[in-house]
Amino acid sequence: MAHRVLIIDDDRWIAMSTAMVLEAEGFAVDSALSGPEGIEKVRAAPPGIVLLDIMMPGMDGWETLERLKADPVCRPVPVVVFTAREQREGRSRARELGAVEYFRKPFRPDALVQALRHHLGDTVAAASAPQPPIVGDRAS
Repeated sequence: MAHRVLIIDDDRWIAMSTAMVLEAEGFAVDSALSGPEGIEKVRAAPPGIVLLDIMMPGMDGWETLERLKADPVCRPVPVVVFTAREQREGRSRARELGAVEYFRKPFRPDALVQALRHHLGDTVAAASAPQPPIVGDRAS
């Protein structure tokens, strides 16, 4: 069964292009174009993980993150802050508010997929990755 990812981003193009990358890697993806819509979707059907933009009109990503982590239904869902901002304070604030990671846009698709799989505990993907040889191991 595919892991479900919810992208909360007011930019349709970014949400769509990110969804295409993730769907190609086997994730099931949904999107919300605002904080309130995202919170509603998480409450209705909690995804495996949320990708959350910070710079959104109305309720920004910080307030959205605070509300997600204050809600008992939403709290267990890991949140990756997904933003064009690169600020040391932003990384600290994201951690303080309960985000599992601070990921910068534009992104390398392989790095984003790897981060999501890590936070989802995707052991199937990790098991299928090539393993280094064990030193001293010999076929007889």
